[in-house]
Amino acid sequence: MLKDLFRIDRSLTSFTDENGKKTTLLGLTIPIFLESALMMLMGTVNSVILSRYTATAAGAVGTASTIINFMNSLFSMVSSGVSVIIVQNLGAGNRKRAADAASFSLVICGGLSLIVGFILSGLSVPLMSGLMKLQGQQLEEAIEYFSVVARYNIFATLISVFSAIARSYGKTRTNLVISVLMNVINALLSAAVVFRPFEIPLRGISGVAVARVTAQIIAFAVNVVLIIRLRTGLNLSSVLHPDISIVWDIIKYGLPSGIGTIAYNISTIVSTSIIGSFGTNVVTAKTYLNSVTSFSTILGFSTGMASSVLVGWNVGKGDMDRAYRTAFQAMKVSFFTNILFSSIMALSSGPVFRTLFGASDEVMQIIRPIMFVEILVNIGRSVNVVEDNCLRASGDVVYQMAVGLFCCWFVSVLFCYINGVVLGHGLIGCWFAFAMDEASRAVLYLYRWIGKKWMEKRIIKQ
Repeated sequence: MLKDLFRIDRSLTSFTDENGKKTTLLGLTIPIFLESALMMLMGTVNSVILSRYTATAAGAVGTASTIINFMNSLFSMVSSGVSVIIVQNLGAGNRKRAADAASFSLVICGGLSLIVGFILSGLSVPLMSGLMKLQGQQLEEAIEYFSVVARYNIFATLISVFSAIARSYGKTRTNLVISVLMNVINALLSAAVVFRPFEIPLRGISGVAVARVTAQIIAFAVNVVLIIRLRTGLNLSSVLHPDISIVWDIIKYGLPSGIGTIAYNISTIVSTSIIGSFGTNVVTAKTYLNSVTSFSTILGFSTGMASSVLVGWNVGKGDMDRAYRTAFQAMKVSFFTNILFSSIMALSSGPVFRTLFGASDEVMQIIRPIMFVEILVNIGRSVNVVEDNCLRASGDVVYQMAVGLFCCWFVSVLFCYINGVVLGHGLIGCWFAFAMDEASRAVLYLYRWIGKKWMEKRIIKQ
């Protein structure tokens, strides 16, 4: 029995389509892993560059990016919901219907992003001053940055939708190429604006904003070419003669994903505000922790994203037993990688945080015990990053949304307040609340997956 726990059944970690082409879990996971790692790393690089411009620039841009990231994550999850339709139809061999769903998602997300972007850009002043509580020079810099990036955010949205489409077709290397291109151009242009090794027309925070938008426009243009070369069958003219059943499916499977993302992001803001009342050192410790701990789960997260593609293809094909067992194989990979990397980081927390951030003794006293609690967090998370994606890929999006809403508010936020404030355990109390959240999701997701109720949610009807 113990031997089976450690054994990976390689026959379940691949899928062969109707043309005989084989796609493996590893082949999907590695490009997603590299893409995600690069995005995290480039965010850190941009913060370092901006910190050299003014003392307030990095904070201003980081605060403005909170709203931009919120908007991007919403459209990203909607496109992920649409990918349910794509992967199941691909698994069933219905390539035209998959392509039509992809085409509709581009138009819907692109149109909404354009409208929302222009509205938010016009509300830059009240958002940055009233909602985000910025003042003085930091307020001016945030408004300058946000008004430009929000107005042209449609390109970031379309890149996100293209990413979901390419991933659904198993073409994860395309996303890696686009991620590398976009982030390298953004970093180089931002560095040129700040450090000025040669004279360019871009200056100041607005120049950094234009650099970001320019990188996105170039990456979008290249993305269009690569998507065409993939021969996915995208046909935007089909939108002029819409298939109402596809439009309904996009709403049915995309909307719950968007609602779940909004609820999660809002709950994160509430938890952060609770932690903010614990003092400066605690807030600093949480910032450092978030920057480092995300790297311990990135491989498990990538495995979850990759497994959802295989599960969706199998569900679309009608091979429910294979889809069922594939998820468990992916969970084994996620479990061992999460535990391994989080344990290494916990044991080396001193050198890591002191080298990267120059953490003080007071901050390190807060961080050290939490890094070991993070191992507990990652036990539940190893299940969730797989099951959350697999349930979505199976079409069971309403249950997945309901679990997310319940756990993020009635476990994470509630016990963050009880453990941290009422019982007086501070940040470590909140971290135990996060562990409870992940454990609760894991139990509820496993209950659903083992019970096989998700098999009734298949989109493809015989």
